[in-house]
Amino acid sequence: MYQGCNKTALCSQNNIAEGFYALLQEKEYSKITASEICKKSGVSRQTFYSLFSSKENIVAFILSKEYSFNPNEECKCSGTPTLKELSKGFSSFIVQKSDFIDLLEKNNIIYLMQETLYDSFNTCGGNDGCLQVDPTLSSDLAIDFVASGLTTIAKHYVKNKSEISCAQLEKMIYVLFSGEYFEK
Repeated sequence: MYQGCNKTALCSQNNIAEGFYALLQEKEYSKITASEICKKSGVSRQTFYSLFSSKENIVAFILSKEYSFNPNEECKCSGTPTLKELSKGFSSFIVQKSDFIDLLEKNNIIYLMQETLYDSFNTCGGNDGCLQVDPTLSSDLAIDFVASGLTTIAKHYVKNKSEISCAQLEKMIYVLFSGEYFEK
């Protein structure tokens, strides 16, 4: 995926993302072709492949630009969010972004959200990330566990959103991650 600062390339990158997103709302991810993306976004195949190596790259770009979870912003905290702040922030995030999360889930690409969450948790607090991890544990493992768990919760929320309120979602996150669920 293109990471530079050329204004024309960045504009084309955004056009491709918008075109792809429009197509994703119309048809299945697996049936979207590079040719359709190029046509919809008004770019050549050469431009497309110079900016993105795959459809997954486009989804990752959209997630990072429009649908990424930034723990410090979403949890309204500075530094490491508490579990209560994380539960509240992520439940609000899921509810607000549920339409896009639903598209990811329906197209079996929800795992890309997990990768974006992993990156967010790994980078939000500088070199140490924003999750405080027991020094005897691998921080990569802990961050991956949290990102995977939250992604799975998001997936189940969009499947059952008519039955789950934001407050219930917040409580579910807290109970699962605090270990309270297992103490019953």
